[in-house]
Amino acid sequence: MVRIVELTAGDTHPLRRSVLRDGTRSDQVVFDGDDESTTFHLGVRDGEALIAISTWMARRYPDLPAIAGYQLRGMAIAPSRRGSGVGAALLDGGIDRCRSQAAEVVWARARIAALGFYERHGFEAKGPEYTDLATGLPHIDIVRHV
Repeated sequence: MVRIVELTAGDTHPLRRSVLRDGTRSDQVVFDGDDESTTFHLGVRDGEALIAISTWMARRYPDLPAIAGYQLRGMAIAPSRRGSGVGAALLDGGIDRCRSQAAEVVWARARIAALGFYERHGFEAKGPEYTDLATGLPHIDIVRHV
């Protein structure tokens, strides 16, 4: 049975490490803000297996400082489950929760490799592409009004 669940920051670390840090120059899986009272972590479990994770932090998008927002960080799907709808369900669940917290915008610093996924789910790329210093991978900011 596949279900969306609330997680602790520590629960996210194994997938953050195996998916988001694999082949990068960083092994850092603890994010600044992980333990803030307004931060929440969601995951998808299939039985007992954790197959997807996401972290949501109450942070305004720097280019829209007057608008309440949440930053999506550390979204990762187990490679064997990509394309199964798990990521879309997790993203929708997180956006719904952000909306319930009065957020008007959700944003992220997305890997270019994942840009198509986010665009299919209503996000718009903003600004120029850049290299993330922690991973050395190309990224771009993405924004979705909720």
